[in-house]
Amino acid sequence: ACAFWLRHATSGEVSRRGPSMVRIPSRTFAMGGEARSGAPGTKQVTLQVYEIDETPVTNSDFRSFVKETKFKTEAEGFGWSFVLNSSLSEQVLKESDQRVQGAEHWVAVAGAFWRRPEGPDSSLKGRWDDHPVVHVSWNDAKAYCEWAGKRLPTEAEWENAARGKRKQSLYPWGGGDDVMGEGGAWMMNIWQGPFPQKDEGADGYRGIAPVRAFPANSYGVYATVGNVWEWTSDPWPEAQDQVTLKGGSFIDSVDGAFNHKATVVTRMGNTADSGSYNTGFRCASGRGGGGRQAPPDQAKLQRLMEEGGIEAVQEYLRSTGRKAKVMTPDQLKEAQEARR
Repeated sequence: ACAFWLRHATSGEVSRRGPSMVRIPSRTFAMGGEARSGAPGTKQVTLQVYEIDETPVTNSDFRSFVKETKFKTEAEGFGWSFVLNSSLSEQVLKESDQRVQGAEHWVAVAGAFWRRPEGPDSSLKGRWDDHPVVHVSWNDAKAYCEWAGKRLPTEAEWENAARGKRKQSLYPWGGGDDVMGEGGAWMMNIWQGPFPQKDEGADGYRGIAPVRAFPANSYGVYATVGNVWEWTSDPWPEAQDQVTLKGGSFIDSVDGAFNHKATVVTRMGNTADSGSYNTGFRCASGRGGGGRQAPPDQAKLQRLMEEGGIEAVQEYLRSTGRKAKVMTPDQLKEAQEARR
């Protein structure tokens, strides 16, 4: 077997549906910067102009998509989804005996999906227009964005829009480093109290909050810290076959004492078919940038090499949008010696 090295080269109007979009100007900003949020380092990222939904996609938005396309989410196909135990009725808790090992507060609930977020005895009455849709996988979110004439944002686009006009900050309010808002007001929906026993609801909410529960940031973008995780288009760099989510959720903490520290840089990875009670999304459009590609499948590259040689590998990489030159170990060594 051999490994492959990739030397990277430089590199009509659509009707849009769903939430209104906010224009984000081009700039270079500092991405990351908080270890307890899953982003310990920082890097400078330059983005072109793009647009992003001012709120996460709501239940009403998603209903329009489903009504027109007859789309079935992956949670519906599986027949169940994960729900936080404190959000369930006594009856559903009694009937649900499957838990996540090591995180028993997550309950596998039969019949839980976007329209019945707390299971079969729940509904969206009073939550259609102003609450984020949940139990949505990456695959579901991607399908919705395509229907809406948009796309999922890259992680860089999401984080840049989330923090507002400051080029480096942890929060989109106050001085950028202030956990609380003016006068000590809560500005995000996260967990207060012992987790998972009791959410004291000091921020005004226990569980999922409306998408405009707190003021928008300086770009006019709402709900970018806490409440629900949001899918991006980027692969998760720490595990193969996972995708990056941003922003944290209502079960995260102010300081990272449990779960994640909720900030604009909060991130984690999950598989593309996963969706749960605290997972939603929003869409983007335009040039933007900053995206990552998943590394190529080494087994597939090896098979192509055996069957068609360097030319077959190069053609495959071009077909997946990678501007790269393929080199065998001997060619790599020659290139390195030539640069000395």
